[in-house]
Amino acid sequence: MTSSLEILFEQFEQFDGFDIVDMRLRVRKFNRTMTTLNGTIFIRQPIANDLVFHTDMFHSRLGNQQFNHYPAKLPTSGFCDFFDNLHTMYEEHISDIVNVPKLKECPVTVREAHILDKPFPSSVLPPVCPTGLWKIVISGRLHEEEKLNYHMVVKVYEKDFFG
Repeated sequence: MTSSLEILFEQFEQFDGFDIVDMRLRVRKFNRTMTTLNGTIFIRQPIANDLVFHTDMFHSRLGNQQFNHYPAKLPTSGFCDFFDNLHTMYEEHISDIVNVPKLKECPVTVREAHILDKPFPSSVLPPVCPTGLWKIVISGRLHEEEKLNYHMVVKVYEKDFFG
C-alpha cells in the first residue's frame, strides 16, 4: 500500500519507569529529508500482561507546539498483548529490531532491544490523517497506578512535500 503522507520523528522522551523499561532512544537526522529513531531499549525486569498501556494523542495543526487533545485513541493493551499485536499487524516494521520480544512471549524477559536508523513507517497511518505536529503520550499502568510514561512527537507532511 502506498501512503499519501510522509511522517518524520521529531522527538522521543521518557519521563518515568526507568526501573522497568529504560528507553535510551533518540531522534537523529539521517539525511536532508529523513529522521530516524536510534538507541537501545533496556527491559530491566520481567514484565507480564498486567502492565497496561494507555495512549493519548494531541495534534498541533500549525506545528507550533500548541497541542489540542485529539479524540482518537489506540486501544489499551497489556505489555505482552502490545508486542503480539505488533507482530500480527506490523511484522515488516519490527523485524529489523534486534532482540524484540517474540510472538506469544509472556512474561517478556529481561533484555536489550536495539533500534538502528528506524524511520517512522508512514504506511501505518490512515491516508486521511491530518498534517501537522502530533504528540503521542503512552503510559504504562500497573493496577491503575502509572509506572511508565513516554512521549513521541512526529510531524506529518503531504506526500512529496520535500520534492
